Amino acid sequence: MKENDFVQIFHDLDCVEQELRTVGDNQEKRQKCYERLLELRRRMDRYVEYWLQFEERINEMQDKYDFSLPDELPESFLQAFDTVFTEPEVHQLQTEAAKREIKPVFLKEDNETCIRSFRRGLGFMELAMLDEAIREFQQVIRQEPDLLLAHLCLGVAYAERGLADEAMRELRLVQALTDDPQTVAIVHNTLGNIYADQEEYELAFKEFSQVLALDPEFAVALFNLGAVCYNLKLYEQSVEAFEQVKEKFPRDWEIYFYLGKSYRKLKNNQDALVNFLKAAYLAPQEPFVAFELGLLYEDLGETRRALECYYRARKLYQEQEEKEQL
Repeated sequence: MKENDFVQIFHDLDCVEQELRTVGDNQEKRQKCYERLLELRRRMDRYVEYWLQFEERINEMQDKYDFSLPDELPESFLQAFDTVFTEPEVHQLQTEAAKREIKPVFLKEDNETCIRSFRRGLGFMELAMLDEAIREFQQVIRQEPDLLLAHLCLGVAYAERGLADEAMRELRLVQALTDDPQTVAIVHNTLGNIYADQEEYELAFKEFSQVLALDPEFAVALFNLGAVCYNLKLYEQSVEAFEQVKEKFPRDWEIYFYLGKSYRKLKNNQDALVNFLKAAYLAPQEPFVAFELGLLYEDLGETRRALECYYRARKLYQEQEEKEQL
């Protein structure tokens, strides 16, 4: 597979996006764009399948002919290790997370099989292939049962997969055996995500609060805390958390969106409007932003603007449904 093939795919992706900007409401042209995007996705899926087959063949050859091939994954795969620990599960914050400087330095250098499984696990997590990542981290633990880093990775992978009990088991083990503040902060953040997914917001609140006590700069935990406070109807605390994290991610539309909702709950319609308008500017394709803005305009007695927002929200919802049906 030549690098030019991937360059061409991303060039085609740019072309489709450019066409989508100009087609307007022409459904025939939009349909053609969607079909092109589906074909591009299928091509990329095939490349992932080839990569997996290649890795399996390499592993079989190493076992069969008794040799160890040096592992030279791209740096981007290792960076995925940082990202996965700060990827928020509460309301799916789509932004560059604060980097956690944890590296797989505790792996024994002479255990190439273990290192290979560990890095493959990280690669699978970057590709959101969680079942495969879990199998790789389990393999690492079978070889190195005392490696806390592998237990931490496995716990996060279980949590991402929605396997709460399994995740809790691994994370509690790590929590009991380490006093490293950074590692403990990651554990608390992941536990908070699990509780939030289960709508146990009071428990999630305690976990995220402990993260910030250990690491006040853990921006994703601060976002998660704001979301949990909103669900607990602690709107003033929600605003405080989101206002702080806004300084770190000034172009993240979700922060402004939840700030708008929190201010609206506090009857501060002026600040709510400012933040909803900012969210709408940053994410014009999100229907629920337009809908919430419509509700606020209705509260303010601006019926015409409210109706315009409702119309736009309905149109965006319909477009999303059409995409999902393709």
